Amino acid sequence: MKRTKKKISPDDISAQARENILKKLNSAKGSIENPLLSRFEDKGGFVFPEPVRLMEIFVSELEEINGTAIVAKDSADAEKKLTATLSEKNIEEIFCTDNSLFKELSGLPLTNDPDKFRYMKAGITKCEALIARSGSVMVSSNGSGRQMNVFPPVHIIWTYSSQLVPFISDAFENLKNKYDKDIPSQVSIVTGPSRTADIEKTLVMGAHGPRELVVVIIDEKL
Repeated sequence: MKRTKKKISPDDISAQARENILKKLNSAKGSIENPLLSRFEDKGGFVFPEPVRLMEIFVSELEEINGTAIVAKDSADAEKKLTATLSEKNIEEIFCTDNSLFKELSGLPLTNDPDKFRYMKAGITKCEALIARSGSVMVSSNGSGRQMNVFPPVHIIWTYSSQLVPFISDAFENLKNKYDKDIPSQVSIVTGPSRTADIEKTLVMGAHGPRELVVVIIDEKL
């Protein structure tokens, strides 16, 4: 009697191939050492060491990405140094929409005139945290709204050394502790001036936001 060969469907072939692959993977478990995983095996610490001198690390990282840091001993000293910086940049007025900051910085040439918004050369805001390891600043819509973090050609951020944290995870932890469930509608991480090299790989500053970032830090330990 002539035997008829059983016809195998494409689904059967696919299922068999999948089963063979799974068998090989299961048999190989634990036998292949991943050099990357072994290199960065968790030994109870961070891949990057936690910075100790937060101020020094932050200033160094910020300047490395073309940001400007102004460190002062108190508000009066900070206003004096910032005024000198503004003079070098030919900036006569700073736009400010944060009412508490407007009252605090009485020694600076601030304005909140809506008619001047479109023509501002510099704007000033507060921030949520200074991230030492990357020289980044966490900003939010609290106080100044969303526009002031992206619209001013020169973005000035008024801060205190108590806002320095080692890593971005610490910044988010502080944000959670500060606001609980009422997190501001916008939270961003600013790392230096806005830049892009999308067009012919030519670096352009200020393409999507401020072309200059100035961080004023009042060192409360001085």
